[in-house]
Amino acid sequence: MSFKSNVPSTRVGNMATNFRIEDARKDDIPEIMSVLIPSFQHIPIEGLLDNVDTIEARKAAGERHVRAWSEHAADFATPCAIKCVHTDPSTGKETIVGFAEWYIYDKERSPKQYRKEHFLLSASWVPEDGGQREKAKRWLAPVIEKRIKWMGGRPYGLFMYMCVDRAWRRRGVSTMCVQWGLDKCRQWGIPAYLEASEEGEHVYKRMGFVEADKIHIDLDGVADTAPVMICWPPGTKEEEKKPTCP
Repeated sequence: MSFKSNVPSTRVGNMATNFRIEDARKDDIPEIMSVLIPSFQHIPIEGLLDNVDTIEARKAAGERHVRAWSEHAADFATPCAIKCVHTDPSTGKETIVGFAEWYIYDKERSPKQYRKEHFLLSASWVPEDGGQREKAKRWLAPVIEKRIKWMGGRPYGLFMYMCVDRAWRRRGVSTMCVQWGLDKCRQWGIPAYLEASEEGEHVYKRMGFVEADKIHIDLDGVADTAPVMICWPPGTKEEEKKPTCP
């Protein structure tokens, strides 16, 4: 960041920028949801989870994310929600242009702990009427199963909900959000794990992630596939790069 020349710059590669990464706060939720909700509208499961672009739905989705942050903070030290902020060098105006969640599990967990559904994947708020909740759970089950298969109770970093405001894409925002979490994972010496979108896959490969598996979803005639990608910490032996729970 470069504002009035007395604030240190954040760098992406060799270029000084007016972007920086900070912990997200509850007060940021309205601005964050204005970026996150539109970014995921094309994914069928988001509609099932009521992550739709209305004022009421944005507010409810924001409350769910804050609850997930709180539940994680009760057991783990590293804040899980980050925002990328742009500062206009001429006016000083600050805008949240990107958002991501990095759930850093920095210690081993018991089967009871790691088999507990992540709140954002629990669908517990989805109405049961008409089988909507059951359908959402069937869609999410393969995602949950792959996480358990590969990571189980081992410490790792889980990357979720990466999004960038459409007007700010191709400016290095995604790279900064990914790098923030990779730095945390390397500090702890743990792998980083994500399910990639088609748009993000090339970014993750460039930053050291490799495809380890695929998630296949086929529900009521709607099919989807997503690669499971892992960035192993330096020095990880090849024989260690395998599922924890085969």
